[in-house]
Amino acid sequence: MSGSNHEVRRSYFSDDSRELACGALVDEVLEQVAEGDGERLNDHQQHCPHCQAAITEFHRVWSPFRRLADEPVPVPRRFRASVMHEVERLVHDVGYTLQLTDQGAIRVASRVVAAIARGVARRVPGVRFVLGRTTQSHVADLIATATGSRRHPDSGVGVLGRTAVIDLAVAVTYGEQVHHVAHEIQRRVKAELQNNIGLQTIAVNVTVDDVLLAPGDHPG
Repeated sequence: MSGSNHEVRRSYFSDDSRELACGALVDEVLEQVAEGDGERLNDHQQHCPHCQAAITEFHRVWSPFRRLADEPVPVPRRFRASVMHEVERLVHDVGYTLQLTDQGAIRVASRVVAAIARGVARRVPGVRFVLGRTTQSHVADLIATATGSRRHPDSGVGVLGRTAVIDLAVAVTYGEQVHHVAHEIQRRVKAELQNNIGLQTIAVNVTVDDVLLAPGDHPG
């Protein structure tokens, strides 16, 4: 009997093989959030923007259901069905944002989000170059392993619904206040993605991988 209950608890979709862009099973990530373990990230999730975006967005969608489930009254089946319908729409195209309007749905590819983020970061004073994913060897290896054959330059950008998690690696000009440059990148990228694409929840992770001399400067 316990095995049967476990299967009912875990099966959120008729097709439990659908995946995020990193290869993680959507059903398992949703179960993690539904069970209240969304903040307990495993080793992969700690370095995966795709999983982080999905967990954040699933938490937003699932929160009303969890609040009702905590009440001493049964949760209406229609309400649960409505939540699952929204989740189904979110994971239909895992590489795209999703915004529903009176006129229909607006989807923006993660590569567009990545291009905008890189473009904004490049314009921040003190930034010399920007990559769409961190070049730190440990994290780069994790991303490469997670994305497998789907590895691409935008693998450091995870999107789902109106949530995005962005990993940027930058080099700054020698002499600049590194923490100030990093904070400015975060502020500008977040503001641009909110205004330009309509994203609501945005995390911008900045890794400063190098400092470079300004053009024309010479060491010593």
